[in-house]
Amino acid sequence: MTIEKTFDLAVQNHQKNNFQVAENHYKEVLKINPNHFKSVFLLGSLYAQNNNFDRAKQLLDKAIQINPNFADVHNNLANVLKELKELKKAIACYEKAIKINPNFADAHYNLGNTLKLLDEYKKAKSCYEKAIKINPNFADAYNNLGTVFKKLEESRKAISCYVKAIKIK
Repeated sequence: MTIEKTFDLAVQNHQKNNFQVAENHYKEVLKINPNHFKSVFLLGSLYAQNNNFDRAKQLLDKAIQINPNFADVHNNLANVLKELKELKKAIACYEKAIKINPNFADAHYNLGNTLKLLDEYKKAKSCYEKAIKINPNFADAYNNLGTVFKKLEESRKAISCYVKAIKIK
């Protein structure tokens, strides 16, 4: 079987949540080409989905070495670092993802979530607002923006955000 066919099977199984089969196919590709970017990236993402954050971190770091200009890798690595409680490193990765793709709504949202964990509510507010500007139907961003407004004791704005989130969902 060709590397392309094996990779396609990995992706198909990954999308169907057949994680073990997908993992095996990604690993087959990586035996042939250890620097196959998409396999490294998606296998790292698969490990993150299955809470194997240490292994995910290793692979996503490698993916960045192979292709440092792919915003999704930085965003996914940041998510892993957040799970590993490496919040400052996570923030730097989200910022790198946003630098590569300023219109990456999920990266703005995720950065906001991490800043919120650090009680940096004004910075988190700005991130959620950017995510909403990029994606006006981002219900979770409205919800979290409402939570930030609540923390900032701006009840009316909080309620307005919650109502928008409910209308979208």
